Amino acid sequence: MVIFIDQFGLRGFCTESRLKPCVKMPGSLFRENNLLLMSAVRPLNPFLVLRDKRLAEATREFLARGKSVIRCKDCSLATYACICSWRPTLESQSEFILLMHRDEVLKPTNTGRLIADVLPTRTHAFCWSRTEPDEALLALLSDPRRRCLIVFPEEANEVAATSRGLVATLPDDGKINTFVLLDGTWKQSGRMFHLSRWLDNYPCVILPEADGRGYAVRKSHQDHYLSTAEAAALCLQMANEPLIAEVLRDYFQLFNVHYLATRACVPPQPGELHARLAQLL
Repeated sequence: MVIFIDQFGLRGFCTESRLKPCVKMPGSLFRENNLLLMSAVRPLNPFLVLRDKRLAEATREFLARGKSVIRCKDCSLATYACICSWRPTLESQSEFILLMHRDEVLKPTNTGRLIADVLPTRTHAFCWSRTEPDEALLALLSDPRRRCLIVFPEEANEVAATSRGLVATLPDDGKINTFVLLDGTWKQSGRMFHLSRWLDNYPCVILPEADGRGYAVRKSHQDHYLSTAEAAALCLQMANEPLIAEVLRDYFQLFNVHYLATRACVPPQPGELHARLAQLL
């Protein structure tokens, strides 16, 4: 471990890499400290609440790749690649339910957390259970003011077409469009979709065409499989909220850049993404 003093006289630290040494971005600790002052007025992040609960219940330590990396407690990226200084907080007309596999809650590669970062008051997060879904989750799903829609890959929609509705457009009827995102690996999400009998009565959403998959952290054997954050951006686009969709895409791309920097143990280089997101703070 290397300990140093940055240009503001603040102490920082990083782990050593077999490839190249980590370097702290000048001034980033100063920005992080400013963020701590701002965090008191930020809405409660439902993903972080769920993660803390999951950690409290865990009977063994979850060891992700790069377990020796010193990570930000909020974004789970390396401290020298933290994205919290560029985290926008917005409001939307749409809402999201993150229905998460228990393992997914603890993975630093998870992108569902990005939705909760950007839309903390419009996001609900729950661990998935086949037989014992959370009562608060069931209350949301049964709320007559909501239009609850399951978001899942296209081929699952085709399979489900015989037993449930498919929604390609959203009527303007005053209901809250509430998108249920099955958050896990692609295999886990398929299992959650097919085994959750208590979701059988809810239609699937047909998302608009995507320009291309941008997830650089995990790979899929299917080109049209999207990350959770990418799917949420398409939901916002479908709900006629394109500006918020673009902000979420920018924040997702920033996550990719900083996560790859974490893997390479190098500081990310600020660019246009950083500048656009900084204007929202």
